[in-house]
Amino acid sequence: MAIFSDLTSSYKILDFSATHNQLLIRSVRNIHRNYNIDIFFKSVSFLILPTTIEGIEIDLLQNTQNRELFSNNYTFDIKYSKIFSLKDSASNFYFINASAFGVFHNSLDILESSIGRYDYGLLGESIFWYK
Repeated sequence: MAIFSDLTSSYKILDFSATHNQLLIRSVRNIHRNYNIDIFFKSVSFLILPTTIEGIEIDLLQNTQNRELFSNNYTFDIKYSKIFSLKDSASNFYFINASAFGVFHNSLDILESSIGRYDYGLLGESIFWYK
């Protein structure tokens, strides 16, 4: 079962902070909703994903077999204990090694980033944090 799923929206990498290892993926507001959907990853060690994702479903690689399969196919050091798998609407898989992610609804300008802010209350409505 997916931790987060929205297979109907288009998502794009909006910002990445190398100094804080934070990643922001956003689906901008549109005619169907008056808010952005921000997916905010903290403590990112590595990521394997395109800049645009059509639909997104986020899950966690939990069992040993999946983690070994991942480790055998990619030569990255797994710095944090969580490897998140992202599946797009065409069933392609991508991966992010991070410590946590959160989902926010907000009305920030299209190119206004929420990375580097420590006042999470101003990022919009927090939907959830997965740590």
